[in-house]
Amino acid sequence: MIKKYKIIIIALVLIIFAAGGWWYYQKNYGENSEKDKTAFTTGFILLDDEKNLSWSGAVQLTTEAKTQFENEIAKIKADLLVAKDNDQLLADYSNLAIYEKSLGNYREAYDAYLNSLKLNDQFRVTWQNFGDVLLSMKAYKSAAMAYKKAIELNKYLPESYVKLADYYKAVGNDAEVEATYKTALETIKDSLESDTLILDAYAEWLAGKGRNIEAIKIYEELKAKQPSNGAAIDRKIENLKK
Repeated sequence: MIKKYKIIIIALVLIIFAAGGWWYYQKNYGENSEKDKTAFTTGFILLDDEKNLSWSGAVQLTTEAKTQFENEIAKIKADLLVAKDNDQLLADYSNLAIYEKSLGNYREAYDAYLNSLKLNDQFRVTWQNFGDVLLSMKAYKSAAMAYKKAIELNKYLPESYVKLADYYKAVGNDAEVEATYKTALETIKDSLESDTLILDAYAEWLAGKGRNIEAIKIYEELKAKQPSNGAAIDRKIENLKK
């Protein structure tokens, strides 16, 4: 009888250890495994703690605009149920993400971009727009990764650098803001792309930091490249000289 009880106790201990081991695996590896799977299929992995993110946000929209966006979302979701063409699916997910973000539905926009990336993770604009959603969610590390991926896919387009600089502004890293602008100017000069967007953003940032002499220098460079906008730039320069 005592031997029988010993066998039962041992069996119970083994069950407890097995359950504990499964819990430990799920806690420490199950989540990571799911993240690894997402990274493998999309080229993206969330680098921020989900508990600290903002999955929705308040937006200022007229009732008419809100209704219009909601109607567009309904149409896109209906199309997604029947769409089979890859290009159509990509367009649907991209548009769905844009409308959802406009409504402050960051979770839905996030999911739409993940679905888009599962289909094709080589579109610069997808990564760039995804970065905007991640920044709104306060997923700062992930936003930086998305913007850098956009630059990696096409290093000559100025908008991605401006977005990355905006990220560094959001986290208060002035050194990286300036480094991003300088890298952009150095890189884009070797291409046929215009660097005026970078110059304008860089000058505005310098002015905001009270570095007026440097800002004026950049504005003068901008004016030489945008003579048609010279009067507006001159007004900015005059304000900085006061």
